[in-house]
Amino acid sequence: MSRRKVLIICIDAGGHDYLAASDTPNIQRLAEDGFYQHARSVIPSVTNVNNVSLATGTFPETHGITTNYHVDRETGEGEFIEDNRFLLAPTLFEHAKLSGFAEKTALLVTKKKLLRMLEAGTDIAIAAEAPPIEYVEAAGPVEDIYSSEINWWLLRALRQVLREHDPQLAYCSTTDWTQHKYAPTEAPSLEHIAELDRLIGAIVDDNPEREIYITADHAMLPKPRALDPGRWLIEHSIPSSAIPIIKDRYVAHHGNLGGAAYVFLQREADLPRALETLGAAPGVEEVYTSEEAARQFRLHPDRIGDIFVLADRDTVFGELIETEMSVAIRSHGSRHESEVPVIGYNGPWTASDFAYNLDVGRLFLKSLE
Repeated sequence: MSRRKVLIICIDAGGHDYLAASDTPNIQRLAEDGFYQHARSVIPSVTNVNNVSLATGTFPETHGITTNYHVDRETGEGEFIEDNRFLLAPTLFEHAKLSGFAEKTALLVTKKKLLRMLEAGTDIAIAAEAPPIEYVEAAGPVEDIYSSEINWWLLRALRQVLREHDPQLAYCSTTDWTQHKYAPTEAPSLEHIAELDRLIGAIVDDNPEREIYITADHAMLPKPRALDPGRWLIEHSIPSSAIPIIKDRYVAHHGNLGGAAYVFLQREADLPRALETLGAAPGVEEVYTSEEAARQFRLHPDRIGDIFVLADRDTVFGELIETEMSVAIRSHGSRHESEVPVIGYNGPWTASDFAYNLDVGRLFLKSLE
């Protein structure tokens, strides 16, 4: 009997609309032979939160990553989350090694920050943004992080890793520059997804017995309006600040404008009035205290703001020079970008087993018990 081998691919911002609009015969073949499930991402629907949830098989209440940018509620100090110092849960790779499932594991990502966050327990760890020289020789020259080509490079490198090392567990995650810039039916987007599909098809042909799961960390939508929740509160005499959860160093992707934010109050006594005031703000769809947010969205209570706000379909939050602004971007972070596919092939589960994208990791861990 052949040894079980698992491949997980996260197509960053690979929502249903992008897959439906593009020519994806290979992904369709996997879905027909396996399953295609409409699932949910973790809220807030951003890269760090969802990739870590997938790669640990847990919610943020367990793994501790609730944002791209952490603010200490006691000191007010903030920093980008770009390594595993904030990670509280072991990775799938660590579990696979400890259980004896895997002799060899591999992590391939586009962004360096995800590599540093998730590499514990890996034997092969590659970031397309700054790859090892041997993979430049195998997969081609390094591509710009702000391009579709860097994702194609990543899948070529993945194919090479599977051929050379045949890891029992491999995780691969792309980046969403193309989806931030182009709608599903625009030519660059169609080309991006079609080439990803072609490369996935080649990987499947090389590995016909491998268990494969394809999902997304979030979807993507156009946004015409931006709001600074902190400025909104200040205008209503409530001293505060707000950090968009999407905030990271890849500003060209999204301008640090996203559909969720944590609000930090200077005075605890302002909480009731702040909740009411934010509830009346344009573009704010949902408002939660930290306790309510932690409970409802399974967030780590010590890693979020005093208030959690989610935007409506047309709005993004940011640290702005004005309280409200008109914008023309594509972004994510809210509930409206939380519907994602899960495609499974050669696995022991059915579509109904997957309510969330992270169930890919959760069920893998369950199978190790």
